Amino acid sequence: MGARVVEPFIAIQVGAVSFVDEGVDATLDALQRLAGVNALFLGTPTWTRGTGGRQLPGHPLPDHGAQEYDEGWVGGNYATIHPEYYGGTILGPVGRAPEHPDWDIFAAVIPEAKRRGMQSYAWMEESSYAAALRAYPNFVKCLEVDPWGRPTSRPCFNNPDYRTWHLSMVEDYAQSYELDGLAWCSERPGPLNLLMQAPLTAAAHAELPTCFCRYCQAIARDKGIDVARAQEGYRRAMEWNQQVADGCLPRDGAFISFWRLMLHYPELLAWQTLWTESQHQLYRDIYGVAKACNPDLQIGWHIYHNITFSPFYRADQDYADLRHYSDFLKVVTYNNCAGPRFHRWVEQICRSLFADASPTEVYPLLLRLLQLDEASFDEIATTGFSAEYVRRETERAVEGVGDSCKIYPGIDIDIPTGPDLAQCTRRQVRDAVLAAFAGGAAGVVLSRKYSEMRLDNLAGAGDALKELATA
Repeated sequence: MGARVVEPFIAIQVGAVSFVDEGVDATLDALQRLAGVNALFLGTPTWTRGTGGRQLPGHPLPDHGAQEYDEGWVGGNYATIHPEYYGGTILGPVGRAPEHPDWDIFAAVIPEAKRRGMQSYAWMEESSYAAALRAYPNFVKCLEVDPWGRPTSRPCFNNPDYRTWHLSMVEDYAQSYELDGLAWCSERPGPLNLLMQAPLTAAAHAELPTCFCRYCQAIARDKGIDVARAQEGYRRAMEWNQQVADGCLPRDGAFISFWRLMLHYPELLAWQTLWTESQHQLYRDIYGVAKACNPDLQIGWHIYHNITFSPFYRADQDYADLRHYSDFLKVVTYNNCAGPRFHRWVEQICRSLFADASPTEVYPLLLRLLQLDEASFDEIATTGFSAEYVRRETERAVEGVGDSCKIYPGIDIDIPTGPDLAQCTRRQVRDAVLAAFAGGAAGVVLSRKYSEMRLDNLAGAGDALKELATA
């Protein structure tokens, strides 16, 4: 008897609305037939349009599902909430999504997925900026604090009630459902990265450097960090950011004046490290709680797109460290939308840390620092990134984790970019999937959500699998 051939892991991110609109059986049949999907990243909880709801309003509707926008979409937890798991937090058992309130995505989908040999993962999106979260009772008591001592809009990783709330969801899911794993997503760059990469007012959801709450301050003091100096340094750095964004460059330029702040206030870097470590400690806690409930659960993290664009964020996200509390990493290698996204990112950093130079001057340097080889700055927004980018980033991640965990690159399919910008094609999806496996991936995650994908482009993943099978 020959050796058993192990099928590649082909996951897709899919939200509740797709199953409600199109039916569980019909949706699963389409995913298997078109793309060879054998794993589902089921979007719950999510409060963001990136993983929940139908197509973003204003963008073309795909060729399946309800042919109308869900303008009033809110999001939340699409599984049944079991209150007994939420007793240790002032947030309690809140968060049930108002859409489909009597429908449970896990109860409805997992049995049918198992019958087809498909795995089921909870795709948990932190959605830290979502306004709906701040409407929950007591949530505003869990917010990060800025250098002036004012609560901001996002919750703090070190707030015990916020931490316990997320760990309660993890325990609830792990104990209540026959899941195969959890994938947790947190897209935040940290306070120093925010200041360096763009004007603070440029973000879609305005952010301020954080967090200086009493819990973070206590951790800082334990580490020997001078809290008052850190607050003063960040206030000064925010003034620098605003001055540069307004086009009033200091006499010594944006970069040198910022570096001088770093020399005067080494606490700036210390606080970024504290913040990043706090995020990663929540990863460790989620990993430990899930494994305590079920050692067989596969636990992993969404590594967001800034790891491609920012050398500073890339330094924060060390694969060699992440591998110690990860069974897999879903590394975002969205090559089509990377073009317009990186074009925008370069423009914004040239209004902040690199304001002494133009985007066309900075772009080649960033390519070299990030080990990228893509089209010119003037072309990149319309061409997107190449499939070779997917291969190289996959290979880099695989080398970083060694044999400790699996790498599942995220493959973008019809992520909205806008008119006259890079557009997804069936061939581009096929090439990206092939490139991921050429780079050593153990599987891929088709992203961001099925409800925005065109069926023909989704079939590009199936084309790649057929080519791999005959190679």
